Parts: sequence; C-alpha cells; structure tokens
Amino acid sequence: MAEIPWWYNPYAHLAATTGIGLAVLVASVVAIARLEPGVRWTDLLVIPGVVLFANYYEWRVHKDVLHKRFWPFEVIYDKHTPMHHMVYVEEDMALRDVKEFRLVLIPAAGVLGIVLAAAPLAIGIAWLWSSAAGWLFLLTTSLFMVAYEVLHLCYHAPAESFIGRLALIRVLRAHHARHHDPRLMQRYNFNVTVPLFDWIMGTMAPKRAATTARRSQEDADAA
Repeated sequence: MAEIPWWYNPYAHLAATTGIGLAVLVASVVAIARLEPGVRWTDLLVIPGVVLFANYYEWRVHKDVLHKRFWPFEVIYDKHTPMHHMVYVEEDMALRDVKEFRLVLIPAAGVLGIVLAAAPLAIGIAWLWSSAAGWLFLLTTSLFMVAYEVLHLCYHAPAESFIGRLALIRVLRAHHARHHDPRLMQRYNFNVTVPLFDWIMGTMAPKRAATTARRSQEDADAA
C-alpha cells in the first residue's frame, strides 16, 4: 500500500479505464446503426479475427514485455513482475483494499493509448474493406479491452465473494492464479482472458499434481 499515493481514487480509475472502452464501444454501435448500406455478413468476419489477434497480442505482450525488462518498457515491467507478482501469489490472490485497484488495473493512459493505436488500423480496414468493418474492428477491440480489465479485476476479488464464486470466474481465476506461482510465472499461463494462445503456444501450466511430483523429485535430487 505504500506504493499507492494518498490521492488515488480506485473508483475513478475503474471508471476511466472501462469508460474509455465503453465510450468507443457506444460510438461504434451508433456509427454502425447509421450506415447505409448496413453491415454485410462478410463484415462480421472482422469480429473473430480481432478476437484471435487480441488474444495473441495479450499473450505476447504479457510474456515478452511484462516479464522481460528492456528499454523503453522498464516501467511497465517494474509495475508488473516485481510489484503485482510480489503482492499477489497463487494462494493469496485477493485484494485487501479497493485502493489496490491501482496494482491490478491498466493505467487510464494505457487504455487511451490502445484506442489511439487501434484507430489508424480501423481507418485502414474501413478504406480497404468497408466502413462497417472498420467500426466493427473498433467495437470488438474496445469490448475485448473492457473484458480484459473486468476479468482481471474479478480474478483478484475474494474467492468467497459473489463475484469470486461465479463458475466462469472460478475456472479462469484458477488459470490466472497458476501464473502467480513465482516458480511458474516466467513460463506459463500468460493469457488473462481465455487461455487460447497458452494452449496453442504450449504455455499451459502443468497440472498441480504433476508439478508437485516434479518439485518433490527435484528436492530429492538436490538432497
């Protein structure tokens, strides 16, 4: 908590990060509703494409930026690996205070940066494909971004809370919690939303029983 300034407002932080994404989402929906002609079925192909790319991007950035310290991303690494992973470990994932939102949520400036980076891509898709496809790109990007933020925050809710007891959250939290084992965090479970690219890229953490047996063997060999 010493790293959290006195003026920090966790609810403003949550409102800013999700609000930016939701604002882009609403703007995209309104723009699509006004298009003439409307959305063609081929335009809808943008949605699974964005979801697949976003899931890969999430995996790649988490693995190679948040867990490897290099210029110019040292600050991002320092806030994630030494700080976030020091505070939350596999058996102790829950927030103790709402001010710890600062240790879990992406900074609002980071969310805005993602939106600004996505905008030229959306314009390019609109020019090469269709206006509807461009807006669908923005819509899906913003929805994925909000889902990432909300899901990650839910994983760090107390396990006995209403949110923590939800079946989907329990399953996804278990995957994320394994990543918070200090012995596994550099190699496994980098997806935060759905572990698709962990599965594709072979970075799913071993089952707990297999991991425990291997550690016992390593300890025996060391002795």
